[in-house]
Amino acid sequence: MRRQSPQFNDEHARRWHDRDAASSYQHRIPYTAATIDALIALISDNDSAVLDIGCGTGNIARAIAPRLSRVDAVDFAREMVEAGRGLPGGDAANIRWQVAKAEDCELNPPYALVVGGASLHWMDYGVVLPRFARALTERGVVAVVSAREHGHNPWDAPVKEIAAAYTTAKKYVPFDMIPVWEAAGLFEQAGERLTDPVVFEQSVEHFIAGFHALSHLTRAHIDAESFDTEIRTVMARYCPDGVVRRLIRGHLVWGKPLVGLMDAPGS
Repeated sequence: MRRQSPQFNDEHARRWHDRDAASSYQHRIPYTAATIDALIALISDNDSAVLDIGCGTGNIARAIAPRLSRVDAVDFAREMVEAGRGLPGGDAANIRWQVAKAEDCELNPPYALVVGGASLHWMDYGVVLPRFARALTERGVVAVVSAREHGHNPWDAPVKEIAAAYTTAKKYVPFDMIPVWEAAGLFEQAGERLTDPVVFEQSVEHFIAGFHALSHLTRAHIDAESFDTEIRTVMARYCPDGVVRRLIRGHLVWGKPLVGLMDAPGS
């Protein structure tokens, strides 16, 4: 039995193989410097090898690699990995890129930290959490990290309305994986942190491109030209100089993954 939210299905997962989605990924909200510092601070064992699982274009791996001995960056979409290799820091000698699913990728433990972002939603936690538990150093942890906006923007409501009209995930239900992991006896949370907000600036065109790096708004699956025009019209009212300014911050939750119990027959 595959343990994940039903909305993270194979149909939407295949969209990460879209080269346009991969090239647009760099325009999503980035991880702040404080977020990267917080991740590094979680490493308490001498072995500083880190596993960036579901790495996408390596936004975490590329940022932490200069401060570590080795980073294993794993993603199931070759298009994402190829895009990541071409971004700044993607050619670092100590990043070991791998195209594979988290459930059966090649691991090279021990890891002092396993880190993942929103991509963890797509994985079978009943398989990957026990794998992580066995691959970590004694004091190693799993960290779930996200980049998010802080506060509200004047354009939020109209932009959200447009996105809702175009999304291909009409029945999306928010899914908080941490309590699900805990209820399954596969995770024990040890800490949580919100980093201080900082100003993030990007062009309106890059702001729009960031939406197309979401599986439910890829250009190949919506009327992208109309979507872009509608968003561009809204943003012209609020950002007449063509620059979108937002406050962003990082959110981290970390803890110990557990091996758990063997599945019962028929489960």
